Amino acid sequence: MSQSSLHDSIHTDPNSPEVLKQNVQIALDHVARIQSLARNCLHGIQSAYQAGNSPAHTTGKYLAALMQGLRTIAEFLRQTGVGAYPMPPAPESQSASSVPPTEQQLIDTTAREVQVLYERLKRIQESNTVAVNLLGAADTVSRAR
Repeated sequence: MSQSSLHDSIHTDPNSPEVLKQNVQIALDHVARIQSLARNCLHGIQSAYQAGNSPAHTTGKYLAALMQGLRTIAEFLRQTGVGAYPMPPAPESQSASSVPPTEQQLIDTTAREVQVLYERLKRIQESNTVAVNLLGAADTVSRAR
């Protein structure tokens, strides 16, 4: 497959693995930039009241850049759909390897969560039934008088 036809197929199929890899890499680049902006912001906040610095300058410069970076990545994740993919949490250290859950583990977790939600909804429905019966009984008693 030639380079130009590969390039064309990437642009024509937004669901291709190549486009996903590219979008994830772009998202990671955005995250690295946001981390840098956050560090700058934290440093600016820590030194905001030192001689020669202004808290207004910190707010205007660092926080505005950080907020813009967050808006940019949020929009990118929304447009590309990359933000909809589940991502495992980052490992505590670089040497620790994070193994993503298997499909069966995801199914089991989802089934447990659905069961908990079902039981909660069932309790709410039972409570509503009791309340309706009590209100109906009170209404019947007041009509009999």
